[in-house]
Amino acid sequence: MADKINRELYSFSIDIEREKEKEITKEKKRKNKETGKMETIEETVIRTVKEKVPVRVVLKKPSRTQIEDGDMFYSIWLNKFIKMGLLTRAMLAKKQVDVGGTLNEDDKMNYAKLYLKLFEKQQNIIRYSAKDTVDMSADEQERLKSAVSELAVIRKQLSDFEAAQASIFDHTADVKARNKTITWFLLFLAHFQEGEGESVEDSAELSPLFAGTDYEEKYRMYQELDEEQDEIFLQSIDKLSTVATIWYMSGVQDQEQFEAVLDQMGKEADVDAASIVPEPVDESEEEAEEEAEEAVEEKPTPEPEPKKKPAAKKRGRPKKAPVDEG
Repeated sequence: MADKINRELYSFSIDIEREKEKEITKEKKRKNKETGKMETIEETVIRTVKEKVPVRVVLKKPSRTQIEDGDMFYSIWLNKFIKMGLLTRAMLAKKQVDVGGTLNEDDKMNYAKLYLKLFEKQQNIIRYSAKDTVDMSADEQERLKSAVSELAVIRKQLSDFEAAQASIFDHTADVKARNKTITWFLLFLAHFQEGEGESVEDSAELSPLFAGTDYEEKYRMYQELDEEQDEIFLQSIDKLSTVATIWYMSGVQDQEQFEAVLDQMGKEADVDAASIVPEPVDESEEEAEEEAEEAVEEKPTPEPEPKKKPAAKKRGRPKKAPVDEG
């Protein structure tokens, strides 16, 4: 049981409504034809009722085969996007230097090194996902911990760098291939189980959220569930997508770490939302403004002064029209 639970990256529960046929016993009063007296009898009817059903949603840990397949999927789509004409982030950084952009030669070299380190750390951490913590040696556990810490530092440095370069790095071949690969893992790792009881904790009873044997079939199922407004899909897809992205980008491995990251993201979102909420209006200030406006309205309007002759217009050079840089 513990081994199966360890095969999960993250899990959470939702409630959905399901229609079920239920036998309902009702008491009815009926007149007895023989005695002429009223009698109470029980009558069973079958009715369709809506009931809340608990659903456990799980993002499972990938197997070693799935990790290798995910790596291949990334490489295929990276090549596809490059053939479509998209640049990689490293190529775009070099181009920025060549066309006199904001990057100098040192920036370009540092960025290339950081990005190479990021890719290496990500791949190492993802490969650790195929192995349970209890099966790792002390050396492997230490390497994993070190890799996660180093990855966080590298991502922060890259984020600061790319933020300074606006959003041009969002439309590169490797970023789009990365997003495709996160979707690939999401489609293959998302599972669920309806109902309650001891078997809910048994990962062997879990069913794939997206049925199918390959990416195309699973992605078609994703689209169908979205179009049909499937209740399990609607209630879980945002959280599953977020968790899959956190795992792929940062190497987080267990439930507690995910909860900590999600909690931090929630706090940051609350701060952002609070920053755009208008401050409450002080009623005393509002009343003072209204009184001032009334005083201005009641003030007598001064008589207009006699008009002066307009001064002769000076000739000069016309103002220069703004240049359309678009």
